[in-house]
Amino acid sequence: MKESKTLSSLLLISILSLMLGFLFLAGCAKETETEIKKEKAPIEKMKKPKVEGINEFHEVLFPVWHTYFPEADFESIKESVPEFERTMEILMKAELPQFYHTVKDDFEDKREDLSIAIEKLGIVAQIGDDKELAQAVEDVHTAFEKMARVLAPRIKELDDFHLVLYPLWHQAMPKKDYQAIKAAIPSLKTKMDALMMAELPEKFKGIELQFVEKRDVLNNAVLELSDVCQKNEDQKIIDKLTQMHEAYLRLDEVFE
Repeated sequence: MKESKTLSSLLLISILSLMLGFLFLAGCAKETETEIKKEKAPIEKMKKPKVEGINEFHEVLFPVWHTYFPEADFESIKESVPEFERTMEILMKAELPQFYHTVKDDFEDKREDLSIAIEKLGIVAQIGDDKELAQAVEDVHTAFEKMARVLAPRIKELDDFHLVLYPLWHQAMPKKDYQAIKAAIPSLKTKMDALMMAELPEKFKGIELQFVEKRDVLNNAVLELSDVCQKNEDQKIIDKLTQMHEAYLRLDEVFE
């Protein structure tokens, strides 16, 4: 009888041991499966780090460049100088994130150029005339754009297009110089054709769909401007040029 009880106990212990073993193995398998799932989890794309001061500076520059400057509102430009100086101070103190270490020297050089342009703007705002003030604003905008593009470079074809667009928007349009705008159409279309043929480098593949979409919009805007110029519909030229400029800005923003 005792032997029977002993055998039963041993059998029970064996069964319990087997059950515990199965539970242990099942747990290990589950952990392994979890680890595999973790390994297969998609890695989120890193967001480009921001440099303190750039957005703040741009918020001051935007109305100056897109409103006060075209309208020759020099008083508003002068009133913006303290904000330019304040945000420039923030920008000068900002440390460039490690992400941009390969362009650190170039960025710092361009940032210094922008600081010099702001100093000049401050002086001209006090003692210069309107023509000098307009030039100082252009210098600030150019310096800021060069600095920003160190961190967010564009493709050559887009820069080439901008070189044709720039004098149309900032010189011909304010003067309503329709002949100058019409004369630039062949060059504008040539640059647009090159832009339509351009392929994005590998580093820009993540923005390819947006780029193609915005590029098509810009191409249509160029064709519409060309059409009204060809028909000598001068009353429509400013609107079409404005639409083209907006389309360019939207395409340019894709690279930010």
